[in-house]
Amino acid sequence: MKLKNSPVRNLVFLYLLLLFTGCAIDEAEPQKEKQLTLAQNFMTASQKKVMLKIAKRHHIDLTILELSPLAIRKAIKKHPWEPGFDLIMLDGLAAQKSLAGLSFQYHNPAFATIPIGVSYVPDSVVKVSHFKDLSQQYLWSAADDKALPILKANLAYVYRSREKNKQLNQVYKDLMRGFKDHQLTFDNYHLLNTLLICRYDTYIHVLKKADKRRQFTFALDKKNRFYADYMSLSIIEQSPQYITAKKFVHYLDYMRDHKAAFRNTFGLSQKPQVTRQPTVQTLLKYLEK
Repeated sequence: MKLKNSPVRNLVFLYLLLLFTGCAIDEAEPQKEKQLTLAQNFMTASQKKVMLKIAKRHHIDLTILELSPLAIRKAIKKHPWEPGFDLIMLDGLAAQKSLAGLSFQYHNPAFATIPIGVSYVPDSVVKVSHFKDLSQQYLWSAADDKALPILKANLAYVYRSREKNKQLNQVYKDLMRGFKDHQLTFDNYHLLNTLLICRYDTYIHVLKKADKRRQFTFALDKKNRFYADYMSLSIIEQSPQYITAKKFVHYLDYMRDHKAAFRNTFGLSQKPQVTRQPTVQTLLKYLEK
């Protein structure tokens, strides 16, 4: 016996109609982009372009703000949970000092490693194997304002027992005095001819472009051993966009670890294989005020 237009049959028909209509609407609607705001202190136009491209690929509407570390700190102190941004990316230990005492939902002070070293134009006479050579044998100049403070912080850490050892303290003082005596003021002549202390990003983006002959050495005598500056990545405390921000952090981690083009754009090295590097927290204690 057939039940024409029975209530049960009508309900089943209505259910199927709503089900297929809903699926059609879901397929027709484009995936909505989620909002995310990043505060940073260093990016060039090309670096911003890369960040925006990564965000767009993952359906994130990213806004990039350019703020000084001090301005970022003031914004967080004034509005801890709504400072006007969700993510913070700071370049350099000196910038990271501005974050001291602040709380974050996520914080990686060593998100990216930027080695420092010596750039040189190949010459049969000049053979730099260690930073100490610049204190004892060769004249040099600083190609940026970030590498030398990092070098001094690392050396202060290496010679950290000097306060209890007079002989070690004298070695340290002689080393630092030698650096000062051999340093030249940076100018266009030195850009093309002189030994230059610099960060790896300066070497890639400035020095190598000025003179293709230039090379770069970590200047520490040991393979895979180097002194480094660091880039931090943080998510503000109780961010309403935490899930999206954490996913974006994951995307950036992947790009840093697996994409050489990304590392070159930001002047980063691959993740260091050494285990004896001092931590960011340790270096911050030795960074000159």
